[in-house]
Amino acid sequence: MEAVSLVNAVGRLAAEPVVASWPVPHFRRSTMDGFAVVARVTAGANETLPALLGLARQDAQGCLAVLTGAPIPPPYDAVVMLEYAEQLQGDTVMVMRPVAVGENVMDVGEDVEEGMTLVSAGKYLSPSDIAVLATQGVTQVKVKSFKVGVVSTGDEVVSPEQVPQAGQIRDCNSPYLTALFAGRGLTPVYLGVVRDDEAVLAEVLARGLSECDALVLSGGSSAGALDFTTNAILRLSRAEILVHGLAVKPGKPTVLATAGGKLVVGLPGHPLSCAIIAHKVAWPLLCQAAGFSDPEVWESTAVLSRAVPSVPGRRDFIPVKLERGVATPLLAKSAAIQVLSSAHGLLTLPEECEGLNAGAQAAVEMWR
Repeated sequence: MEAVSLVNAVGRLAAEPVVASWPVPHFRRSTMDGFAVVARVTAGANETLPALLGLARQDAQGCLAVLTGAPIPPPYDAVVMLEYAEQLQGDTVMVMRPVAVGENVMDVGEDVEEGMTLVSAGKYLSPSDIAVLATQGVTQVKVKSFKVGVVSTGDEVVSPEQVPQAGQIRDCNSPYLTALFAGRGLTPVYLGVVRDDEAVLAEVLARGLSECDALVLSGGSSAGALDFTTNAILRLSRAEILVHGLAVKPGKPTVLATAGGKLVVGLPGHPLSCAIIAHKVAWPLLCQAAGFSDPEVWESTAVLSRAVPSVPGRRDFIPVKLERGVATPLLAKSAAIQVLSSAHGLLTLPEECEGLNAGAQAAVEMWR
């Protein structure tokens, strides 16, 4: 748990509930420009037979000119909108429409009652939550802190600021994972790009475990990424490989492990595979490890623009682009990355599915 400034709390998870200590509004106020009146004296008022009220009077036959947000003092209990009233010469106001008690008036605590829970523990803080907390004078919020170490591996991988030589590629996995986790309330810790050296990777992972609550690494040796990753993990204290490969496409060479009681996820090195498995596998597991609430899944039903094949016994994840209720599969090799920025969501074909025909209805999980 850590305390962060109010504006920096957006997208984070509240570590404890926040209770209103102050009613909103804390005075009766007008929600319209017009005239504050005693509602009962406007009964039956119309353009032919308006109610005539006096601005100077302080009783039920009087009225008060108010702007939006202005206090409404007693005995007034309603506001006539400006377009339904007209001030005549002198202090006489002609009201041409009746109003009910409380009309166009917000009472004390009508928006936020003192003592009500504004934010529950574990809730993602949205910009709207930030606005509500600001009404209470909150300047700092206690949020959950769960650090995830992020590592990219491979002799061919260089940092984004470097100019790649022939046979080298810039690291896009770490920036993607860092942005994904940070945008969902986690605290990513970038541990760098590690060359294809089992001992060096194990050393980096061990340091990461001492600083972080979980680790996510992508890629490995270009000659055998799966073995390289698992061997490095097994060098860690109290390490156990839980899953060694998944029946999915893309993302088959995924590793799930624990070390020192902490979660370690080995993602494929190919960018598209890495991104999809981070979204579908790593993120839900990190939620459980962090004690966050289950991640919400937003779906949209669409019609497929073309057929998509599948192999029974394997779960397929296919990025799609949505346009006016039509989903266009963006078929690409697992090494691709640009397709992610074009995709609006992800189509999942379950293990028993042999593919879908063009025109079929499909549920698309939206990227968030």
